[in-house]
Amino acid sequence: MPLSEHIRRIHITDTLSDEEALAFKERKYVLLHSDKKRLGIRTMRNQGALIKPDGNLLLVLLKDILDQDLCEDAHKQLRQVNGEPSNRPEIIGEGAMMLDANKDGMVGEQMRVATSVMKVYGGKTDFLGYYRYKNSAPGVVHCDVTAWTKSKPDIFTNVMPWIQEINKVYQTFLPEEYARQKAYVDRIPEDRKIPKTAFTTLYVLKNAPTACHTDDMDIREGFGCMASLGLFSGAEICFPKYKVCVDYQPTDVILADVHEVHGNFPVTEGERVSCVFFCREGQHECPA
Repeated sequence: MPLSEHIRRIHITDTLSDEEALAFKERKYVLLHSDKKRLGIRTMRNQGALIKPDGNLLLVLLKDILDQDLCEDAHKQLRQVNGEPSNRPEIIGEGAMMLDANKDGMVGEQMRVATSVMKVYGGKTDFLGYYRYKNSAPGVVHCDVTAWTKSKPDIFTNVMPWIQEINKVYQTFLPEEYARQKAYVDRIPEDRKIPKTAFTTLYVLKNAPTACHTDDMDIREGFGCMASLGLFSGAEICFPKYKVCVDYQPTDVILADVHEVHGNFPVTEGERVSCVFFCREGQHECPA
């Protein structure tokens, strides 16, 4: 963790227990702004690194590190996201998953987030790049270009310079973590990863706050890279165990241990497009 000496380090001493933090994930707890006062959550807005009590890095916030024109161009492209997160109850909240109705109005066999819940939630999400999907047949490794990438290839092409700039930020500020992740990505077939990066996939969310969860599909060796686009307030990312949330704005990058329990507060105003850059666990097993 050789951070630049110019990045302020903040050592966290006040935390919840592991059991208390895990309860947020198990309940798929949806954070409210009132929780900041109730739980004693502090908001980080300035550049710096947060260090866990065990000495490991929780996150680093880098302010105004990205080119503004690249961010504005990326926002024009990625705000077109229109996918429904109906099969991802872990980001919507407790009790969201249920047997959905068929077109004829009868109860179906597939567990999904109900249409009525999706209307209230309102957020849109989708994946760009490449993904290893959960297998329905034993022994089958199902890897493919994501559906959004297939249907809108120009979007993926147009945001590539922005993705690669964020990759450079990761490489520059967390070189050891980046090297471990890149070593894994180098084992993945060329047509199953984002070119010239340590990523396989970009997860895009528009006005879609996430309930408390961990990013279990990310490789353990790396760190989560996140950036936001648009004009908004609210939607801070929160790590409840460490009683901290981070307000990261367009041109900022946050590099974080996303295997810790985290979630987002709601957007209070405006449009926020958040982007998570990651390497999918098991992607190295994808056939070329």
